[in-house]
Amino acid sequence: MFYSTRKPVWRKSVLLVIAAVLAMTLLAACGGGNGKGGKHSLEFKDVNGGEVVATYKDGQVTQKELDKYLAIIGITQPAYEQVLSIPQFQEMIVEQYVSYKVLASRASEDDLEKARGEVDKQLKDYKDYVNSDESIAAKVKEKNIRDEDMATFLLLQSAVVAYVNSLVTDTDTAAAFKDAESNFAVFDVRHILVATKEKDEKTGESKDIRTDEEALARANEVKDKLKAGGDWTELAKQYSDDPGSKEDGGLYKDKAGSTFVEPFRLAAFEQEIGVVGEPVKSDFGYHIIQVDKREVKTYDQITDEQKEQIKQAAAYKYLEAFMKDEMPKQELKVTLPQPSPTAEGSGEGEATGEASPTPSPESTESTTE
Repeated sequence: MFYSTRKPVWRKSVLLVIAAVLAMTLLAACGGGNGKGGKHSLEFKDVNGGEVVATYKDGQVTQKELDKYLAIIGITQPAYEQVLSIPQFQEMIVEQYVSYKVLASRASEDDLEKARGEVDKQLKDYKDYVNSDESIAAKVKEKNIRDEDMATFLLLQSAVVAYVNSLVTDTDTAAAFKDAESNFAVFDVRHILVATKEKDEKTGESKDIRTDEEALARANEVKDKLKAGGDWTELAKQYSDDPGSKEDGGLYKDKAGSTFVEPFRLAAFEQEIGVVGEPVKSDFGYHIIQVDKREVKTYDQITDEQKEQIKQAAAYKYLEAFMKDEMPKQELKVTLPQPSPTAEGSGEGEATGEASPTPSPESTESTTE
């Protein structure tokens, strides 16, 4: 099997991580609203006063406000709950929150009306989710998360979606479709995979079976035999390391390009029909490919869901541009309370008299440049 199974990788840059989170919001918040919603607010209530943990050009964030936001993340994204108390993670969340606030503030009244319509549906789904599990309901009560708090959280995201989607032009959509065109093509394609690794059935771990040079030489051997008139059925059985196709002459029929790993997909999209191509390298090894049929779809021929994905890809470029070019102008400065050594489970430093590795026992401070 050589299908694409790789999951999206978080960007190392905090700014691009936040852009990715915002882009994921586009997936979660599209559709379902009727465009008319309740008068939900973009601001949390009862969070003013007390310690300020972040300042930026357009405003500030209080500790109460951050605590509310973190509490909601703990409910909506339980996988993050164990790291919510880590200052570095909180700093990233502050930047995410501020970026939401800045972008949402740019939404027009029409955008906000659409967003509120989305929120009404999402809030209903949230209530159903809470009411379906007593432990979740207890946690919501413990953290004092009111429905209006959740509505604000959802509105921030939906307002960002509505605003960024309003920026996307037909030209943007056409460019995004062109970039992703090979994903929507449908192929009848034959291949023989000469692998460099295989999975150990007992341990599940990958182990080397050939060097890269050995795999390439074997792939060229297969290519030469096919070009000389060799039979795909026999050669696939003899040479291929892909169990999903070796018994079928290497054939995958009526497969969307999106199911293939990128190097294979691009080669299948560009290669001449009916011709045995040069070896194509992927993480699996080397592929010898012959495209028997390729159906390239126009934008009008793809599904509504796929069109939405294209629009999301176009919107993501605006998010990246905002995080890279505009967010630094907000001059965000984050000052979070620093946990004590005992709170982090590191009381050993106190017992031995070792200096704390943190710059200050009171705060960590960072400035976005």
